Amino acid sequence: MFLVIGSITADVLVQSDAPLPQLGGDGFRSSNLVFTEAPLTILMGGNGGNSAYVLAGLGAPVALGGAVGRDLLGDALVGWLTARGVNLDGLARSPTHATSTSTILMADAGNQVVFHHLGSTAQARYEDIPTELLAATDVFLATSFPLLTRMRAGGFARILETVHSRGGITALDVGPAIGEPVTVAELTPLLPTVDYLLGNSHEIASLTGAADWPEATQQLLAAGARRVVIKQGEAGASVWSATERIHVPAFPVAVNISVGAGDSFNAGFLYGVQQGWALAEALRFGNAVAALVVASERGIFDAPFLAAVETLLAGK
Repeated sequence: MFLVIGSITADVLVQSDAPLPQLGGDGFRSSNLVFTEAPLTILMGGNGGNSAYVLAGLGAPVALGGAVGRDLLGDALVGWLTARGVNLDGLARSPTHATSTSTILMADAGNQVVFHHLGSTAQARYEDIPTELLAATDVFLATSFPLLTRMRAGGFARILETVHSRGGITALDVGPAIGEPVTVAELTPLLPTVDYLLGNSHEIASLTGAADWPEATQQLLAAGARRVVIKQGEAGASVWSATERIHVPAFPVAVNISVGAGDSFNAGFLYGVQQGWALAEALRFGNAVAALVVASERGIFDAPFLAAVETLLAGK
């Protein structure tokens, strides 16, 4: 079974190619009003919620740990995840903090402004993960590392050690590069229990302060990382270790919604690793899953079933 721990967020998308007005004035005025052709959309979001949702669609047994509020958005997220078949025994419902939200104002996939409310995300705790889930976990993905402050303080380390010690697959995504910065010094004690250290090129570079992701990756390998997986958007994805460097290009698709691309890749890549595939094959599978998500009109809600990924891979 997969266990994913990370943020679970309601993504509120507002789309318009009109220029944003300056803040000022109250009420509806021509100077502060933008008409939108597209309706407001609320989607599944958050690194943990997205990855678990995608894995369930691929047919993988998956449990999700994290926290949402006891509010309408929390109810919606729980409903979507439950309908997808995600095990929520490790999901906490905070009575004091609202469900995390990201309000995304976007002209197109490459031009966005995000208003994020962390809310209940930071309330996720190790103590809320049932021992039965940990005992059944074969693959563990720790994500939203900078945001889950209670898990970051020691919970992630305990689960990584538990799963790794019995021969399970472990992965840690260092993103997103927001909040209290993650440092190499902070990660170094965890690296012996992490099989795959993941991040996009910006996150990997930000983590080390290096000029680019290749230099940053070399620093991480020198610090003890076993394999570093670098997500590079339209350029594809790479895995570097002390002995090999593998790169697989992305699938050429028209991007409609970029939100959730990295989480979808993580799910697809780790699905392939769990299946025992070669790393290049797992990278290509992850790229295919991400491509289908970003090319869709509903983002994560259109996350593919296994047959759709296989069709893309076969070039049909």
